[in-house]
Amino acid sequence: MAGERRVSIHGGVVRRPVAPWTDTVHSLLAHLHAAGLPVPEPLGVEGAQEVLRLVPGEAGEQAWPHQSLISAVRSAGSLLRALHLGTRSWVPPPGARWAVPSEGGSTVCHGDPKPTNMAWRDGVAIAVFDWDMARPAPEVSDVAYALYWFAPFDVDEAELRHRHLSKTFDAHARIEAFLDGYGWTGPLDVMQAVADRREQAVKEVVYLGERGHMPHAAWVDAGWPDRWRTEPRLP
Repeated sequence: MAGERRVSIHGGVVRRPVAPWTDTVHSLLAHLHAAGLPVPEPLGVEGAQEVLRLVPGEAGEQAWPHQSLISAVRSAGSLLRALHLGTRSWVPPPGARWAVPSEGGSTVCHGDPKPTNMAWRDGVAIAVFDWDMARPAPEVSDVAYALYWFAPFDVDEAELRHRHLSKTFDAHARIEAFLDGYGWTGPLDVMQAVADRREQAVKEVVYLGERGHMPHAAWVDAGWPDRWRTEPRLP
């Protein structure tokens, strides 16, 4: 079973263990970075580690206060749209590999566009990192995934406080803000799209876990996929 993918950050450089899809993701990131889009700059592979330039901004747990604002949610939608558009001119390298099966199409989706995988400054999403789950897919795949986190769905009062949201927050307004920022113009059954993407995400965890990739294998062993298989709900 593969070990935990430990991350080290020093001097503005990120080092992580390589994965089978690292070369493909680095090719994509190099294309986006060269186009002036805010993603980590790939610096290459050193032995068994991939090396990337750290994107500026506050991220991880520091993202929650930023994303509490409606304007912040709209900025995240705008950023995701720009990245989707940027992927369409990328030519995959021969033998391109992805963490999960490709769904086809000319857009490469990030696969995990949640607030903590974005860098923030003054309530604005300014970059997206952690592209391990990227794969060609319809844009709605990323949009529905992001809405699950930004609305948000499936959170209790304690989690709302953790995300710096009050009990009176307006989930529907946050959904509309994200879609407005993204520029979504077609019909979208949000509840169904989120439910479908949620189930797909669980299946992807099982897929990676069965192949020994961490932390997914640990999640599968702990029985988390079965616990995650619930209908998404708004608070």
